[in-house]
Amino acid sequence: MRKVTSLLCTLSILFCLIAPTTDAAETNPVKLLEKKYPREHVTVSKSIDLNGDNKKEHLLITDSNNFYFINSKGVIVLIDTNYYNEEDPTFHLINISSKEKHVAITLDYPPSNTELFVFKYQDGTLKKKLSIIGDVSIRISKSGEIRQAWKNYFPEGGWDTAVAFYKWNSKKDKYVGSGKLSH
Repeated sequence: MRKVTSLLCTLSILFCLIAPTTDAAETNPVKLLEKKYPREHVTVSKSIDLNGDNKKEHLLITDSNNFYFINSKGVIVLIDTNYYNEEDPTFHLINISSKEKHVAITLDYPPSNTELFVFKYQDGTLKKKLSIIGDVSIRISKSGEIRQAWKNYFPEGGWDTAVAFYKWNSKKDKYVGSGKLSH
């Protein structure tokens, strides 16, 4: 009996030493962030698989207007600051290919301005690839093309709507604009 008890104790110690750490996909990302940063309170969150590994990454914006990314291993990264919006920011997923997705965030400023940030999942984090303002509108098509409508002001007063289009170019690793680009 003594040998069995000793064996069980040894096995339980070994199990504790080799047991994997908690997977971020199994952990509540909001609680994970608020545990590490107790002064941050999440207002918007989204969990998605960005890199096709069947594990979710997490996008979070806090009431202090910070944008955080939590990868599938639970690593928390502050991506950007200053995500103030009268309404909650909106996350959009842009399907570039079957293995590549980009994250877009829109911030609406009534009555008509919309700011757009687009990030690419790269090297375990998110890298900003586009930042534009559409003071008339911004639309993202199902094909991933971004349409920016903005006010092109005349020197004598008044304005006309100008339209620019942005499409991902994987060879250049950036969004390339066409049409009437804003200054």
